[in-house]
Amino acid sequence: MPSNTARPTVAFAWPRTGAAAAALLALAVFAGCGSSGSGSADPASVVPASAPLYASVAIKPAGGSNGAAVVAAKKLTHLTEPYASLAQTLLASPGAKLEYKRDIGPWVGERASVFVTALNPAKLAQSAGSLQSLLQGGLSSLPSVLGAEALAAKGTQGAIVLQSADAGAARSFIAKRASQQGAHASSYRGVSFQVSPGGLAEGVVKGFAVLGSESAMRAVIDTSLGGASFASGRGYSKPTSNTIASAYVKPEALAAGAGGIGSSSERGSGKSGAGQGVSLLGELLSGVQSATLTATATSNSVSLEGEVHSASATKPLFGAEGAQALGGLPATSWLAAGVGDTGANLPRALALLQGVASFGTSTVFSSFGGPSIERVFKALDSPTANLQQDFGSWAGPGAMFVSGSGLLNLQSGLVIASHEPAASRAAVGKLAALMRSAGATVAGASIPGADAAMSVKLQGFPAVIFIADGTGASGQAKFVLGLGQQSIEGALSPSATLSTSPAYSSATATLGGGIEPSLIVEFPTLLGFLEGVGLTQSPGISNLLPYLKSLGTLTAGASGSGGTQRYKVVLGLA
Repeated sequence: MPSNTARPTVAFAWPRTGAAAAALLALAVFAGCGSSGSGSADPASVVPASAPLYASVAIKPAGGSNGAAVVAAKKLTHLTEPYASLAQTLLASPGAKLEYKRDIGPWVGERASVFVTALNPAKLAQSAGSLQSLLQGGLSSLPSVLGAEALAAKGTQGAIVLQSADAGAARSFIAKRASQQGAHASSYRGVSFQVSPGGLAEGVVKGFAVLGSESAMRAVIDTSLGGASFASGRGYSKPTSNTIASAYVKPEALAAGAGGIGSSSERGSGKSGAGQGVSLLGELLSGVQSATLTATATSNSVSLEGEVHSASATKPLFGAEGAQALGGLPATSWLAAGVGDTGANLPRALALLQGVASFGTSTVFSSFGGPSIERVFKALDSPTANLQQDFGSWAGPGAMFVSGSGLLNLQSGLVIASHEPAASRAAVGKLAALMRSAGATVAGASIPGADAAMSVKLQGFPAVIFIADGTGASGQAKFVLGLGQQSIEGALSPSATLSTSPAYSSATATLGGGIEPSLIVEFPTLLGFLEGVGLTQSPGISNLLPYLKSLGTLTAGASGSGGTQRYKVVLGLA
């Protein structure tokens, strides 16, 4: 890649069925000539340097069936052969049933790569919709949206490149597929390949099996014959034996190829589902020039480490300020997330909240209060809301939390530090007025430690929402949005803070390198809460239960300053 900035790494596996867990490692939810094959040669060596998105994933991880990568994937997916299922997903084609041991295993090498030079916006929206389908319907409902067929769809340009241990066997596999699909022979610069009626080009180039759009096939051939390769670009590192997946992305270049990936101006345009997901992606990647991500595993955890390069004027959404905000939450929090300067990042912070709320209203709160919550966010997205003026001017670091084991002692809230107490006090009434315009019942309230407070009752929602502003015991002015009065009191003046808890110390030790946590999720407690309040039978939750039971604690944090941020996520396995 010609740029001297590191490129983001994203691992893609988009299975049609239960192979999906390998895809979560990314998200994520979410691995010639003659018979010699490509051996251990890096697939990136034949991928064009200009590709704005490149991902590599293991197909045959080091250590075999007893290796850490396989053990971890089995725990996550509950599949006997998760990486074999991933390979089948990448190579699946309509009307043809693949069997890994018979059709793929004899010739495939250790790794597979995916690169994309252009995306169809509709396909991008379908990807976001598939993630929502995954969350609502379980892993078996996730369709294949980035397999070989998808990369040859109209408007999408890209290819899958697989190492081959036997180029002759790889050619035989492709010839069989070509016959089944009614493909015709083609060639470019002396290299032969097959093209299906749907535009899927398949062939063996320099020992690598290549499947994708015809333009991507030509780009691979050009690269193999001396063109600049992705492997030679600055910032690229060849995967090591313990790398499950790695990815590199240039969001602006990728967005340009997709005709734009959405922004805050689109969130209030009536989009839902996939469209909202694309818009959220646009906000989170706003200002990001490049990013990298690498996934590794032990038998008891999966770790993701990444680096994001942004415009120097862009303030990070996460980082030290977010970690500090998280540390000030109640010590009993079992779900906690902190963000940096919410005033400077208001569009992205709102997009993130809206994404969480969208999932919640379509799953946990689908039967009560969902429509009311959606109306509130529409009101917040209204051009008359003046959010940046009324909220962005005073808002500092923020954090959200959940504590309690059931509805009777549930506490949950959003806490934002205020730089201007008078302005944040005034914002209590302004936010209440916006909620009233969305159909809520609003009234004044009196809460210890609060200088201003309002109660909000949404139709169909089981709890009263309170909005408050005050200094509490810490002396720090705080703006709080919480479920029930106890949530407000606990946020304003917690008896003990999360930064003094064993959970925080453990999270800090897990991340290492001086990184403080800005996200902590204790899945066993979450699962106990869901069971305690009877939500495990919800359509959006029940299919996920087996996978939730496989998880321990999710910890994430960031470090860095200026235009470079380093991120680390560690998912512990039960």
